[in-house]
Amino acid sequence: MTTELWAAIGFMVLIALLILWWPYARNSQIKAQSNNARNEANKESYFTSLEKIDTQLAENRIDQQEYDELKTELGRKLLQEATDSSEQLEVKSHSILFPIILSGLLASASIYMYLNIGESQHLEQAMAQNAQAKSQQEKYQQALSLLEEKVAQNPNNSEMLFNLAHFYISAQQFDNAIASFKKLITMVGEHAEFIGPQAQALYYKNNQQMTDEVKQLIEQALALDPNDVSTLVLVGMDNFVNGNYGQAIVVWQRVVNNGRPGTDIDALTNAIANAKQRLAMTGQPIPEVETPVVSKSGVDVDVAISEKLDGSFTSDQTIFIYAIALEGPRMPLAAIKLTAGDLPLSIRLDDSRAMTPAAKISQHKQVRLFAVVSKSGSPGIKSGDLHGMIEKADIDAQQPYQLIIDKVAE
Repeated sequence: MTTELWAAIGFMVLIALLILWWPYARNSQIKAQSNNARNEANKESYFTSLEKIDTQLAENRIDQQEYDELKTELGRKLLQEATDSSEQLEVKSHSILFPIILSGLLASASIYMYLNIGESQHLEQAMAQNAQAKSQQEKYQQALSLLEEKVAQNPNNSEMLFNLAHFYISAQQFDNAIASFKKLITMVGEHAEFIGPQAQALYYKNNQQMTDEVKQLIEQALALDPNDVSTLVLVGMDNFVNGNYGQAIVVWQRVVNNGRPGTDIDALTNAIANAKQRLAMTGQPIPEVETPVVSKSGVDVDVAISEKLDGSFTSDQTIFIYAIALEGPRMPLAAIKLTAGDLPLSIRLDDSRAMTPAAKISQHKQVRLFAVVSKSGSPGIKSGDLHGMIEKADIDAQQPYQLIIDKVAE
């Protein structure tokens, strides 16, 4: 129970007590005034009568004996009336115990009824929840401010800017998010992972309206990467919002089937189940979706960094570990993004880490392996980055490959 709440209760009880005690106090005052007036009237009558008998004695209309008797009678009468007035006041006055007892009952009843019947526990819970929510909001704002400061101090760190852009979406600061993704495109180039979230921010900024600009960004992102997670999740969401539950199921299941790193499979699975339930309520059939067969072929890799590079990196810097084909496009066949603080580590590069369905590690017999600690947080090897490479690694080799990061890019 808070101090403010008890103060409010005390104030209300005080008002009730004033209402209770005011008639008693007022009645006592009136009776006292009435008694004083009666006494004054009796005295005045006494002196008037005494003056009359004095006149009668002076004019010899009564003798001294009669005068003494009349004066004695007037004194006795004055005393009797004063006594009667006091007794009458005592009889008509209420006992002070009555308001005292009633006041105690009022205070006790108020507290008892509030604690046992009122909403004190619910109020306390609500206040605690509000305080917790306020605390979480403050922590969230502090984290956002800290990330903004880091980006301001490292304006060329694309990884930090990427994280800040997504943070802006979570904070519903959509204009800041869009500006950050545009800056990323200027710094790194056009990538679906920058364009898709930009479409998402613009979509929510426009109150979940699929505008021409949003559609254009979606088409642009899917042209660069047909399976971009952010873009496909947005497409599924728009279908769901507009009641196209079947299409939402197909699109979201496609994201689940791709199994891209960082995909929230549980959230998408729940969303698909919700869409299926709503579709069943409409009486429409649930669309058939394919469950992909993921090959277990891949390469086991133990990744570490050379002791000679100690002090050349920080634990929060991004590390990319990936495999590419020995010949042909340099698009990774399998990749994972972690932080340098995760080293040393053991991983398996297989089809579950494929960048696109058209290029899988299981389709090759040998690959080239890379591990890069990126200063900028963006893919590729740039000047100042730390890296290591294995020129040729066999798919499904019996022993894991030892990939050591031991070089600084020039």
